[in-house]
Amino acid sequence: MTRTVIVGAGIVGAALADQLAARRGGDVVLIDRSRPGLGTSRTSFGWLNANRKQPRAYFDLSVEAMRDWSRLAHEFGEPSWYQPVGNLAWARSPQAREELATRVDRLQAWGYGAETVTASRAQGLEPNVTIPSDAEIAFFPEEGYVCGCQAAQALVQRATSRGARLITGVEVSELVVSRSRVTGVRLAAEERIAAETVVCCAGWRSPELLAPLGIDLPLVTASTSGSRAGGLTVTIEGVTPRPDRVIHAPELDLRPKGESRLLLEANDIDAQVDLTSGEDHLDERAQELLARAGMLVPGALSATIGEASLCVRPLPLDGYPLVGPVSDHHGLYLAVTHSGITLAPTLARHAALELLGTESPTLRQYRPDRASRGTPQQRPDGGSRLNQ
Repeated sequence: MTRTVIVGAGIVGAALADQLAARRGGDVVLIDRSRPGLGTSRTSFGWLNANRKQPRAYFDLSVEAMRDWSRLAHEFGEPSWYQPVGNLAWARSPQAREELATRVDRLQAWGYGAETVTASRAQGLEPNVTIPSDAEIAFFPEEGYVCGCQAAQALVQRATSRGARLITGVEVSELVVSRSRVTGVRLAAEERIAAETVVCCAGWRSPELLAPLGIDLPLVTASTSGSRAGGLTVTIEGVTPRPDRVIHAPELDLRPKGESRLLLEANDIDAQVDLTSGEDHLDERAQELLARAGMLVPGALSATIGEASLCVRPLPLDGYPLVGPVSDHHGLYLAVTHSGITLAPTLARHAALELLGTESPTLRQYRPDRASRGTPQQRPDGGSRLNQ
């Protein structure tokens, strides 16, 4: 019998497999319907931050995760998938200016890298972006981005080198249950893998896997029109010169994606796409993002679209992670979160301790059954759109 079966090799499942393999080696099986990191982790914007995270405990968890990413990058020899390049953001409307200034003050009080900068200073930090002189501008030097697909693949490769078993290209058709205990998984090919514990890291697909057990996972429905669970990320090519940092402008979010390429996203465009969106609609929205990039980045005026991806995010109803054992289903553990790119290494580290028998005080407030115990009163982003 395998000690632990992990369903889903996105960034969270990959990080957990890496943590467990360091301790258990061959007692870990990781299963993915495709290949590691090719789902939401690949299409995510990948912003590494604790910028809007509230309340303080959730902010502290995100800061801890940022430090864990730095440690991981050191272990992997400073790989290209980890880029702590800083984040430059600005606001122009009176309400947005006030919100940004208030946020900088709060983050500074909490010991986070945040500062208000002048337009000339901002232009010096990022000369390849057109920055309005009348904006409220902030710089967050400790932030950056993680390329989720490459990071997940690196973590899985290290896990398998330590003895973990990887199964790809196969669906988990059902969780095997015996007397209210989850005892393993059944694959689409009818193979059954017995396990002491099954960990669901299937992201936004988790409700489909858990529903036959009568588990109603509190996630935002991704197929609902206007759902905040969906988003559109667009890769554009031929950007010369390109910005080096993460940029949050009122009309567009962008970051580097390799040489002469940028990854684009925008809040209002995200609100217009979901799983029901047709290709023509997605293409039109992608062209709009490209046009905005041309107005913001002079080097993008002649850029072309390389890829447009619908990013479906696992978004808990209250915005906070769902991590821990599932009540009334012994042998089942859940690890699903919206901010997977930022939180993955830290959630994995704490979850691994629990799977080895030591409860994590950090994870107590994020239990999957917390709806019956009362949820946090304040959204983790202070009320605005969540980010990675």
